[in-house]
Amino acid sequence: MSSKIHVNKPLSSRLIIELLDENPDLETIECPQSLYERTSQTYLDALNELGITISIIEQRGRPQKYDEGIRDTIDEMLNSGFNPKAIAKRLHISQKTVYYLKNKKLKQGPKSKYSQDTRNQIVELKNKGTPVKIISRMLDIPIRTVYYILKKEKKLINSKQTGVY
Repeated sequence: MSSKIHVNKPLSSRLIIELLDENPDLETIECPQSLYERTSQTYLDALNELGITISIIEQRGRPQKYDEGIRDTIDEMLNSGFNPKAIAKRLHISQKTVYYLKNKKLKQGPKSKYSQDTRNQIVELKNKGTPVKIISRMLDIPIRTVYYILKKEKKLINSKQTGVY
């Protein structure tokens, strides 16, 4: 019984009739852009004649359940020495949610086995025309790893040149 409803299913004649039966004072139907594009023009015209407007929602995905305020609260509590279990209990949310919402940076993956100097040396040798097989023997690095490092370094150089990281 509201004048504005959200629809997450494609608008069909059956759905429109159900919506009008359940909401006689319906004025606006909200739907995502993707659903609006798939709705028949006939249905859109019929709704327009009934004085019902279709509002397209720009935001994609499910709306966030928790705002920045709760994230800040969790971070403050973590900095104050509370553990995630205690925070979850105090805020009446799950412990998994506490871990998900905390604003700490994620741990980085494992460090490369080979230093940046070694990586640069591989690139220099390759640029001088040294075959990968010989680079592999010289530096005692598997051939596959040499190819992998060359590919990674090439991507890194290209991303720096285009400004896209």
